Amino acid sequence: MVDISRLPRAKNRFEDIRKKNQIYVDHTDLIYEFAYLDGPNFLSRPRRFGKSLLVSTLESLFSHGTEFFKGLKIEKLWDEKEQGKIYRVIHLDFSNMTYNSTEEFDKKIYDELNRTAKALNVTPSEVSSKYVAESLLKDIILSAPGEFVLLIDEYDYPLTHSLDNKSLFEEYRNYLQGFFGAIKGLTGDMRFIFVTGVGRFAKTSVFSQLNNIRDLGLEAKFAPLLGYTDSDMHCYFDEYVDNAANILRITKDECYAQIKSHYDGYRFHAENETMLHNPWSVLNFLSTPEQGFKNFWYETGGAYPTLIASYIKNIQKTPLETLLKTKCGPNTLSEFYDYFDVTPVSLLYQTGYLSVRPEKNELGGKSLFLVPPNLEVHSSLIQLYYRNVRKNALDDDVFYEFSSALKENFTIPDYESLIKTFSAALNTFGYDDQEAFKTEHYCRDIIFYTLTLSGINAQREVISADGRADIVVELADRRFVFEFKLAKTKDDENKLIEEAVSQIKDKRYGEIIPLKKLIRIAIVISANDKAVSQWQLVD
Repeated sequence: MVDISRLPRAKNRFEDIRKKNQIYVDHTDLIYEFAYLDGPNFLSRPRRFGKSLLVSTLESLFSHGTEFFKGLKIEKLWDEKEQGKIYRVIHLDFSNMTYNSTEEFDKKIYDELNRTAKALNVTPSEVSSKYVAESLLKDIILSAPGEFVLLIDEYDYPLTHSLDNKSLFEEYRNYLQGFFGAIKGLTGDMRFIFVTGVGRFAKTSVFSQLNNIRDLGLEAKFAPLLGYTDSDMHCYFDEYVDNAANILRITKDECYAQIKSHYDGYRFHAENETMLHNPWSVLNFLSTPEQGFKNFWYETGGAYPTLIASYIKNIQKTPLETLLKTKCGPNTLSEFYDYFDVTPVSLLYQTGYLSVRPEKNELGGKSLFLVPPNLEVHSSLIQLYYRNVRKNALDDDVFYEFSSALKENFTIPDYESLIKTFSAALNTFGYDDQEAFKTEHYCRDIIFYTLTLSGINAQREVISADGRADIVVELADRRFVFEFKLAKTKDDENKLIEEAVSQIKDKRYGEIIPLKKLIRIAIVISANDKAVSQWQLVD
C-alpha cells in the first residue's frame, strides 16, 4: 500500500515538504549553478510547473542555509560557498494579491514590505508620489546593504489579467517598469534577486531598466530545472506508478507510456534534448489514479489563464493546423515584444502550449518545430480554438458529450455508436468551415481533433513498414486503426470502401511494436452528406 500523503500538493512550501517527508525531486545542483552568483535572475515557465516551489526553495536556502537540505545535491556545495551565512528574504507573490488598479497594486506591495520594515525598525521615508512601495523597498535594502535577497513570483500576473483593458494593461506595465527600475538601482546592495513569470518581457519596457538580468530560459543547462524527467519518474514515483497500474488494471509499462503521452513532452531549449513531465498533472494523476488520465492542467485552471483566453480570440487568421505544428527558428523561442503584437506561436510556446521539436530535414540538418508537448495540452489547445476562434463557438456541453460518448464507444467497444459519433463530429466541427469537406485529410483531421480534445490517445499518419495509417488510437490492450476516404459522389462510395480495405490489408496498418489486439476500420465519408456513408471492419 503506497502512502499517498507523501505526494506533495498544490502550493506546498519547500520546508513543509521536507518536514512532512514528502517527495522532493532534487534538481538543487541546477539551483546552485545560478544561486551562488550575485545579481538578478529571471525564469519563465508555464503555469503549474513548479515556479512557486522553486521560489520557496530559494527562500529557505537563503534564510536558513542548508537546514532543510540534508541529503540534497546542493548541501555541500552551498555550505562551502556561504559558510553558514544567512540572509533576510523579501518574498513578493504578485498572483497572491487582490487589486484592480495600479494604486491598489502598489498598496498591496507596500503592505507586504511594511511587515519587513516594522520587524527591522525601518522608518519609511516620506514621499509625494502616489506610488510608495518602491521607496519603502529602497529604505529596507539600504538599512542593511548586502544582507537582503529579493524574490518576486509571477511578476506578470497583473499584465495577464488586464488583457481585456489595454489602458489598464499599459498602466501596470508602466508601473512595473518603474518598480524594476528601482530594483536596478539596488542591485549592488542585494545578495541575490530572482523573478519568475509566465511570459518573457526581456525585450520590452518592463525589464528595460533591469537590463543586467540573467534570463535562465536562454541557457540550455537550465532547461530541466523544473518538471520531471523520465529518470525522476522511475527514481521517485515508481511505486506510485505501480499502484496506478494496479488500480487501472493495466501493466506498469503501459501506465508509464500513458503518463508519458498525456503529461510529458515539454522541452524548453532547442539545444537540450531532455523532455519533462508537468509536475502538477503527474502528482494529480498519481494521487487519484482511479479518475484515469484526466486533463488536470486544463480542468484545474492551470491551462486556461486569462492570457490565453483573451489572446486566442485574436488569432482567427491562424489556422488550427498551424498552431499544432509550425516551423520556427531559434529567435522565435526568445521573442516576446508585447502581448498585443507577439506572434501566436511565440506566445503559445512561452505559456506552455507549444514545445520545441527538432526534426531532420532533406538537407541533412535539422529544422525546429513548435508542437503541443503532449495529449493533455493538445486537447486543451483544440478546445480553446473551437471555443474562441470559430465563427460559431462551441460550449462545454458539446465537448463533454463527444468526450463521454467516444470514451464509452472505445471501452465497450461499440462500433455502430463510434461511427455515429464520428458523423456527428464531422457535422459539428466542420459545418462553418468552407474547407472542411474538400479534402480527405481535412475530414480526417476533424475526427482526429475530436478524439484528441476528448483525451483519447490518437495519432495521425502512423508509420508502419509499408505505409502510413490515417489515424491510430492506442488503448492499454488494443489498437484501433482507421483509414478514411472522401466520396465526392454517391457512385464513388463502393469503390472507395474497397480501396480503403485493401490499403489497410496490403500495407499492414497497425502491425507495429508493441503488438496489441488490432481493430481496423475502413471508413468512407460523404462530402454531400457531411457524414460517414460506409464503414467496414477489416480482418
